[in-house]
Amino acid sequence: MFPHLRIEKPKLAFLAILIAVWTAFGLFFGTQGYIREVYFGRNASLTGYIIGWIFCGYAWAILTYPVLAFARKLSLARLGCPHFLMVHVPAAFLFSMVQLAIYLLIAGILFGRANRGVWDFYSFLLANELQSSVLVYSAIISVVTIYDRFFRTRDVNLALRIERNGQDPLSSVSSQNGPNGFLRRIPVKENGKIVLVDTDDVNWIESYGNYIFLHTAHRKFIYRETVTAIEKKLDPHDFVRIRRSTIVKLDQIKELHPTRNGEFELVLADGSVLSSTRRYRKNLEPVLKP
Repeated sequence: MFPHLRIEKPKLAFLAILIAVWTAFGLFFGTQGYIREVYFGRNASLTGYIIGWIFCGYAWAILTYPVLAFARKLSLARLGCPHFLMVHVPAAFLFSMVQLAIYLLIAGILFGRANRGVWDFYSFLLANELQSSVLVYSAIISVVTIYDRFFRTRDVNLALRIERNGQDPLSSVSSQNGPNGFLRRIPVKENGKIVLVDTDDVNWIESYGNYIFLHTAHRKFIYRETVTAIEKKLDPHDFVRIRRSTIVKLDQIKELHPTRNGEFELVLADGSVLSSTRRYRKNLEPVLKP
């Protein structure tokens, strides 16, 4: 459900997970609503409740990626608690209103309920479901915040400390180039010292906004640089970009498994499994040619 978990997976796999999660959401709350109505002696349709809630979930599925991107852009670690609440409390209502509008569109297309009058139906949804949608938004934000806090703390906090300083702590250190003019060693500041990471030791590179993670055989390093900028500094005979967020060292590729439409799943020597996109297929031609 949550992108940016850094696991390279095909887009269809992410879409399948997204649909499965929000379908489960619809099944759970649809069944709960039906049981509540039956308990109070009201006539209710289990199928109707489930379908209604499933499409409510699908309306949130459409907004999942924008909400996650917004949550990471304006995170608790970045803003601090007071500003975090000032941003996300009104955002919860705005996103919820958009979600209900999407649900209105789905209901109008599938069930013809828009015949009641668009504004009347939307007002009905706002009065009855806005609080539930706000809770759903809050749950998404909470999950992302908790995940980052306990599973990505070291990497995220280091990046934020660099950002808050307003400068690159390595600005005084010049990149060390080899005889061919391409980057040979990358100066990474860590725990008050500068570690020179040899590009020969880098297996693959991963983007995280304005930072990159340098993956070596034993560990990874964080460095303030965009993936596009570092790509220009690396020898193209050694490193190739396989998707917007990933660069891989050619001699680390051990297996390529075709997936669809010119895309591949790459298995590296260290066991990492990455996926390429069709846009960068031409970069893999050196290893695809016999």
